[in-house]
Amino acid sequence: MKDFKKLRSTMPQLDKVTFLSQFFWLCFFYLGFYYVILKFYLPKISRILSLRQKKMGFSNQGMISLQQENHQVREDYQELLSKALTLSKTLFNNFFSQTTNWLSTNATTINKTQYQKVNTSFVQSLGETSLSQNVLFYHAGKNLPEKLTFKILQDNLQTFKKQQASKKSQNLSQETLKKTKK
Repeated sequence: MKDFKKLRSTMPQLDKVTFLSQFFWLCFFYLGFYYVILKFYLPKISRILSLRQKKMGFSNQGMISLQQENHQVREDYQELLSKALTLSKTLFNNFFSQTTNWLSTNATTINKTQYQKVNTSFVQSLGETSLSQNVLFYHAGKNLPEKLTFKILQDNLQTFKKQQASKKSQNLSQETLKKTKK
């Protein structure tokens, strides 16, 4: 017990006289602090937390609606793009056919009106050139070696010879008919 008295004298907080007042003030400040927190700070904190939760809900709904809107915009874009490509293809084909028709009618008209003399002279010069070449090959074809003559020219030469032979036979048959009639 001496030790306890000695301990009590060295530890004033365990003194019976001062312990009651210390316990009173501790409870007073603790309950006061609890009351202030309960009445002022906790309602504010609960409002902030509920507001955050609502914002998160709105944010999630907004995000879902934004994703739906984004998906709808992509679908509309794809549809619009496909319609535009189809329309441009159709217009291109129409304009191309109109241009082709316009070109062919104008070319035919110009050839008939403005270039008729030029076309006629070109065809005549082409025919004369072809005839002179055929005559040349007809006369010179016999003297040329086969390596120098072309296959096409030989074919032309043979057809020319056949035509000449048929004309001669027709002329002979007509002459014989005339002689027999006389």
